[in-house]
Amino acid sequence: MFEQLLAQARNELYWLENIWSQTCPHLGISDSAGANAERCLDRVVMARGANFGSLQLLDIDTAHLCLIAHHNFDRSSVEQFARVRNGEATTCDAARILQASVFVEDIESADGFASLRDWTRRIGIRAIQTTPIFGHSGKFIGAFSTHYASPRSFSSEEREMNSVSSEQFRRLFADMGRT
Repeated sequence: MFEQLLAQARNELYWLENIWSQTCPHLGISDSAGANAERCLDRVVMARGANFGSLQLLDIDTAHLCLIAHHNFDRSSVEQFARVRNGEATTCDAARILQASVFVEDIESADGFASLRDWTRRIGIRAIQTTPIFGHSGKFIGAFSTHYASPRSFSSEEREMNSVSSEQFRRLFADMGRT
């Protein structure tokens, strides 16, 4: 019984830690590149004092955003946001459409994101920032988000830090051959 539970826990951990192999296996992201994406996202989340984070890469064949790394999401959240399609009312899709960062200081009172409230209440998120990532050509190639348990105002310094982080993720995607 114990060995079976241990095997299930290892399976679950592998699935959550190697999400890119589940959400977008056709993109051919190597284990080392996926692990590097996880480490890079973890550093951004911790530097910002966020509770959660996500990193999504654009699948140019389907125009979906594929979740390739996350910080602290449960399996249900990972499955819900594994692939974000055009027109879904998410901050990642809004950042893609606006071609600019999206700051939600309090999801409970934010216009345009009411469809996220059940999820944010369940997981304990009140504020979100999402920043687009652009390739060398200036085209949108992905987005990263940080999520916070409390409502917050984003300072000008935090907003400027997004440009630095976006550039780090752009280089990471370039190393993956995605520019």
